[in-house]
Amino acid sequence: MYKYANVPKELIKKLEKEQIGLSKKLNLTDKKKIDEIKYIAGVDTTFTDIWNKQTTAISSIVVLEFPSLKEVETVYTVKEIDFPYIPTFLAYRELPVILEAYEKLTIKPDVFFIDGMGILHPRKMGIASHFGVITGEISIGVGKSKLIGDFQEPDNKPLSSNPIYVDGELRGYILRSKKNANPIFISPGNNISLESALKLTISTLKGYKLPEPTRLAHNKLQTYRKRYIGGKVDKH
Repeated sequence: MYKYANVPKELIKKLEKEQIGLSKKLNLTDKKKIDEIKYIAGVDTTFTDIWNKQTTAISSIVVLEFPSLKEVETVYTVKEIDFPYIPTFLAYRELPVILEAYEKLTIKPDVFFIDGMGILHPRKMGIASHFGVITGEISIGVGKSKLIGDFQEPDNKPLSSNPIYVDGELRGYILRSKKNANPIFISPGNNISLESALKLTISTLKGYKLPEPTRLAHNKLQTYRKRYIGGKVDKH
């Protein structure tokens, strides 16, 4: 498996060029109005190498009715991968397994909330944007830590938010979803505006730090991962 320090510079340049090309296909306007949305999904991915020397990725997608946030479908996919973790190139590591889970869905979500960044990325191509562009879906990035951008810390009260700028351009929002919780980073992935990405995220909060789609995807994924490691689920 690659080590970040040993990744060829030629590969990095190739991927940067590809991301820049994909960023030209971004649509940062609303493909759907919020009141037209019927289903939303949360996407999360984790890793394990317990079975062999190669890293295994496990992804979950949880589909919820909107606005009730009632769970209606959950799918999982397990896939061996050989792409390393490289900052700002997360999509190349996680998207192959996410896309396999995406193909399993029987209910078509209107919006995908993805654990990671949207356009809050040096080349506007975080994993949520990458997913949105190649699938044509509406996507929102929900990041748990800063990757890029200038902002003021939001007040320590629920739903306090501030804009995040990159080179003077508005790219997303930092949001304090609950008091005393670390803020999260919200940005459009594709086919949605900055304002709607924030508004829709706020509408999915249920008193936790993370919006309900990615919170459930994460929690269910951790349970599935433990069962997988324990040999209690199919390793395919």
